[in-house]
Amino acid sequence: MRAKEEFSGCLAGNLRAAARTVSRLYDDALRESGLRITQLAVLAQVRRSEPVTASELASAMSAERSATARDLKLLEGGGLVRARPRTTDRRAREYSLTDLGRSRLREAAPAWRRAQAQARDYIGAEAVDDLVGLTIGVVERVPTRPEAAS
Repeated sequence: MRAKEEFSGCLAGNLRAAARTVSRLYDDALRESGLRITQLAVLAQVRRSEPVTASELASAMSAERSATARDLKLLEGGGLVRARPRTTDRRAREYSLTDLGRSRLREAAPAWRRAQAQARDYIGAEAVDDLVGLTIGVVERVPTRPEAAS
């Protein structure tokens, strides 16, 4: 294999490129809502899991805790989530949606649905379903810390 072709089949690079491309599609659709797809995803997961700590949320989203904590801080500053000390451990903070957060999530839903439909139009409905299944499989099968699985 020649050096310049050596990394062309890199799964990580191709997944990241696809994620950036699709994220731009969603961000464009969501522009009027004032939310980015990353923020909408956090709000939706908080709604599903509330009350939830930053660590629990990061785990549910297969994200780094530090990045999730930054996202939560921004959303809290915007009045979309609130943090309260956990009743069982006052050192931990639990997050839940505010009324404004629920409202903004609800208002963004039609734009999100449009982006979903657009992605299906561009990529094909069957391919989208396959991609969703494949990405769920990747998240389920690849250890969070591969070196720990060895």
